[in-house]
Amino acid sequence: MRPDRAVTLQDIADRLGVSRSTASFAITGRGRVSEEMRRRVHEVADELGYRPNTVARHLKGSRTGMLALRLPPDSTTMSYYMEATFGIVEEANRAGMTVIMLPTEQGADRADQLTADAVILLDPDLNDPVVHTLLAGRLPVITGEPTPAGLPEPRAWVTSEHAPAVRELMDHLLESGMRRPAMLFPELRGYWALTVRDAFEQWCAEHGLHPRISEVEHPAPPEVIHAAVSDLLAEDDEDPVDAIVSVSDGTVLSVVTSAQQLGRRVGEDLLVAALVDTEVLSLTRPSITAIDLHAREFGRRCVRAALAVLDGTADDEGAPIREVVPITVHRRASTRGSA
Repeated sequence: MRPDRAVTLQDIADRLGVSRSTASFAITGRGRVSEEMRRRVHEVADELGYRPNTVARHLKGSRTGMLALRLPPDSTTMSYYMEATFGIVEEANRAGMTVIMLPTEQGADRADQLTADAVILLDPDLNDPVVHTLLAGRLPVITGEPTPAGLPEPRAWVTSEHAPAVRELMDHLLESGMRRPAMLFPELRGYWALTVRDAFEQWCAEHGLHPRISEVEHPAPPEVIHAAVSDLLAEDDEDPVDAIVSVSDGTVLSVVTSAQQLGRRVGEDLLVAALVDTEVLSLTRPSITAIDLHAREFGRRCVRAALAVLDGTADDEGAPIREVVPITVHRRASTRGSA
């Protein structure tokens, strides 16, 4: 039964046998607290009915209690960014913070006129003028993926081990019989896109393979994807493509559909994989091999990094805070091979 008086952090700490500061760090996402302790504290907080006094906290710290979030242009229909946004909102809510979404079409001249404590930028792109303005502005910036060369460093960034995951995927495709790989690459110039392309090309060079890379607009409509796939699978090619790696979220389904329309058997005479997993890819026929970036956890880590910056809990104030989120290669029917 919940008590009549308001539940305090000390009540939670006493229940778990930890210090009040540990309970506070777990609730707010600040400080160095293990994932297991964070989970236990939140469970007890929910059980006891704890409600943080966010107004008093923000007044005491002279803060707004708001985090600004900006997604890349043309990203709002992509599952990855929606999942990452959910993780950001969930973690911010746990810390008593509010998330405000910045319009992706907002001009660079207004980008620095924000009432917020910090800005979270997902996949900052070298060609996006708003990214330049925010990184050079007055508010601390936390980026989901590091900034590419040519952009200022953020106060913190969150990333994953993308290159090893691409290499693991390519090893799997080789084991499944791949001999002539191709990559469908969107017109993106962010760290993630450039990293996965570089890893793909390096792996192919190390294995003596000559890949084809088809660059398409972003986002690409189905007819553009179909034209690119048709070109990659041209019957008069003396060395035909037998595997296609689709980079951006949302294109791999069009790749599979186009390949099937052209008479290819996906998972048998053509291997297809995606570098961004979504729930639907496990449900298609055939199911599609993909790299799970754990987008929701990625979003949560962005908020924790923002809170660490705001609280000054970095180990080295002169260097950006770095967070690495594990990712997973899911092997499915689309790459099983003819064997």
